[in-house]
Amino acid sequence: MTTVGPQDEQFLESKSVIYRGLVRVEQILAMLLLVTLFLLIIIQVTARHGFSAPISGTEELARFTFIWFTFAAAAFVSARRKHIIVQLYSGGSTGKLVAGIEAFAYLVMIAVSVAMVIGGILMVQSTWNVSSPGTGLPLRFVYSALPIGFALIAIHSSLNLALALRHPRQFAGEKEIETAGL
Repeated sequence: MTTVGPQDEQFLESKSVIYRGLVRVEQILAMLLLVTLFLLIIIQVTARHGFSAPISGTEELARFTFIWFTFAAAAFVSARRKHIIVQLYSGGSTGKLVAGIEAFAYLVMIAVSVAMVIGGILMVQSTWNVSSPGTGLPLRFVYSALPIGFALIAIHSSLNLALALRHPRQFAGEKEIETAGL
């Protein structure tokens, strides 16, 4: 049996069944939304160019699916620590310095996420009684993706911040350029 250490992307999932379930739901949701998006686009292109009879609403549904996919995938990527954080340090830096830089990056992500949750809630409230013209779908359901997605990102970033502060040795300059995003 392999032990999962703090440097592994699934470390937090190995510590909590609830967290593992949340991340798994995000992963499955992102995959289903991507497949749905692909199918909607294929249907629209086939109907429009193959039969010269576009199906009304499929473009709008594809756009709404893309919005939800974006935030579900961003939350999943944040949970697995595969997000884009510009690596500002060299490979030989000490673990504490690098952990400090990572902690600062997570603090920025948390602050931005909280601001976006607040802005997203205000946007959902402002579109509460508005429906989309093509599908008639209430826009509050579409735009709810923003506060939900950023709330999940804030949760994942908070846990990753705690992990970076608790286990600074995981950042002991072992990342190679290919895997560090440089």
